[in-house]
Amino acid sequence: FAKEKWDVTLPSYFDDYITGERIPSWEDNLRHATAIKIIDLAIGSMRAFGFEPIEMLHGTEPRFAFDSEGLTELAWRGFHWFGPTDIKYASNGVWGIKLVEDLMEKFGTNGEVLGPLMTDSAFSAHLTHDGDLYHIDMSALERYQPIVGYAPLGGRAAFRAEHGRLKTVFMSYNGSNYTNFEDPKSDEMYAKSIRHGWRMAEASIIASLLSMTNLILHVKDLHLELSASFQVITVNAFAENPTHPIRRMLDPFISRSVQSTNENFKLLFEYKAADFTLAPLPTSEQLRLLRDFMESKPLNLADMDMTRYGKLRGMNASVSSKEAVEDPRLWSWRWHYRALKVQNLYDELLQCWLDVHYPGGAEEQDRQIREDPDVQRWWSVMVRQLQPLRRTLETAPDFATATPTAAGLRQTLRTILVWVSWIHEDVGHSAASYVYNPVYTPMCVPEDGSGVPVLSFAWNTAAYRGFVFLERAALLEDPPGFWFDSVECKGVWWWRHCAAPSEDKSLRCFTRFQEQLRKLGEEDKAFSECEKNGFYSCVGRVETAVSS
Repeated sequence: FAKEKWDVTLPSYFDDYITGERIPSWEDNLRHATAIKIIDLAIGSMRAFGFEPIEMLHGTEPRFAFDSEGLTELAWRGFHWFGPTDIKYASNGVWGIKLVEDLMEKFGTNGEVLGPLMTDSAFSAHLTHDGDLYHIDMSALERYQPIVGYAPLGGRAAFRAEHGRLKTVFMSYNGSNYTNFEDPKSDEMYAKSIRHGWRMAEASIIASLLSMTNLILHVKDLHLELSASFQVITVNAFAENPTHPIRRMLDPFISRSVQSTNENFKLLFEYKAADFTLAPLPTSEQLRLLRDFMESKPLNLADMDMTRYGKLRGMNASVSSKEAVEDPRLWSWRWHYRALKVQNLYDELLQCWLDVHYPGGAEEQDRQIREDPDVQRWWSVMVRQLQPLRRTLETAPDFATATPTAAGLRQTLRTILVWVSWIHEDVGHSAASYVYNPVYTPMCVPEDGSGVPVLSFAWNTAAYRGFVFLERAALLEDPPGFWFDSVECKGVWWWRHCAAPSEDKSLRCFTRFQEQLRKLGEEDKAFSECEKNGFYSCVGRVETAVSS
């Protein structure tokens, strides 16, 4: 695709992954395509005169002081479609600055940021537990050469759970170890907008967490390995029978994934927009990092299932319990608790849908599924071409098998759906809390620790803002009629009732899922503490699919 459409030869490891060669006709692509053509023209013109546009942003000068208010005003100057505090389109605004400050004050951390972030944010997806301490290890990033003038990535940290939070007890970065986070010299330098000692280590570890989240979890795992492949396989397999119940059920979760993945890869790796926006590494180093992770840590769908995810990291199930969330004395793994709750809702939705369209007990459902030619055709392509699923068949036969079964479908799909909708929101659109916040959560750190380089920060803000400046389908929107036989919805936003005149029972499956998700957003603080009051999107704004 890259060779034919862009005349670009990507590294050979991309040959193992598939995408759609065109955008489905029912998806709006006119304005998106127009925007891409404008970018094509601009990049092509500059390259024709011998300029590589991204290299103009590599300089570390000028610098800005550690002044969040001033940096926000600078980055949003001239952009009028929505403001820095607006929660609009797919942007959650600059509220991450206040969130971090409130948590530092609540926990009395003396300016230490990493512990509060690991306590509540999506960065906790990278945690492991050894039975005593919790750990993050970014040392795999140390081998990659940063953009000139920027600090290398890498580092490790350890945390102890106490008094309802994770307290940082150890940091290691660039050959130095830190256990004391009340160093007068570091504080004195920081007051002058210079990171020194443990503060330099902390900022670089945070930048590494952002790089790992952006480049591996978001771009590699979600875009390259899952979403685009999942959409094109599903669309093609059911092309002759688009009203098939499995095709209808999956429709919300395959929206615009090919569009976003194809154009994102063009912008990121052909136009080198990945520089800074994904990591402070040159695009060539990022491509090398992707290859290394594909070879050393191949993605396995069974390991992404939230019921297994924590176990593989040594986490006790109690930290992902409602009791932990509600007890202020205990630390709760909020990111995992939320994802597990939503995955369970997807599991119920899928079981309900299967019960409606394949009635009978488990054995009868399996028989009907085996005799369904459309499902057989779709599943046969899934297990061949969706790489994480293919690896699962080789390592976890209790999770999925080469022949589709009701249990295998449910376990496979609940995992894919929670990642392409819920977790993509956590690591993508909810990342506004970090991208707009270079003082506390820098995406890149100058190697001398001094100030905030204006060019890279302004570029990161502008690029991210452009990626999230779009409308997208949300999980709690009224379901369209073509998912069912016919649907009519009445009421107002806080109480909606949707009915199908033909009594399509699968509609009830979906609206019950929506009711349960909405209830979590109203009654469970792990969900209700969102946007202005938390690092995550509120349930009413979570997207259905990887759409940007």
